Amino acid sequence: MAIDFLVRYPDYLADELLNLYEAEGDPDVLEAVEGIFSAGEPDVRLVRMVRWHRGAFQNIETPLAILRARHLVRALRQAGGQRRHDFIVEPAAFAFMDDVVRQQPSLAWYRDRAQLVMRLAKLRSGSALKDDQYLHPEYKDAPIGTEIPSIKVRVLDRLKRLRGGA
Repeated sequence: MAIDFLVRYPDYLADELLNLYEAEGDPDVLEAVEGIFSAGEPDVRLVRMVRWHRGAFQNIETPLAILRARHLVRALRQAGGQRRHDFIVEPAAFAFMDDVVRQQPSLAWYRDRAQLVMRLAKLRSGSALKDDQYLHPEYKDAPIGTEIPSIKVRVLDRLKRLRGGA
């Protein structure tokens, strides 16, 4: 869910990428952030999620069932009776994505965004990514049951400061 959140909230992704830029100084990361805003992603790509007891929530059973039925993901065995959603992406998923993008090139955005989010996530767990989301007061303080608000204006200001424009 934490990775899904970063895909669905481009402004939060941009802020995390600015953290990465400050840590590594990679100009490609800064260019990716600028691309997010120049494409208007926080306005046109935002797919809101509800703030729930343990963070952002979206019922994922139906989409996961579809992916499982097509043999694109495989569920990992549950440990210790905990209800978790741990899945392995199967090789067929990569072939499927290649075919879909070949048929509809505009869908490459999802592939590219997932790659960018995974670069940011590295080997961190979903819990570690979620902990970072709680560092944002807008996220942390959103009342349970309400939509998590955008942080677009704040991230744009931060980008401007990093670019030396403020």
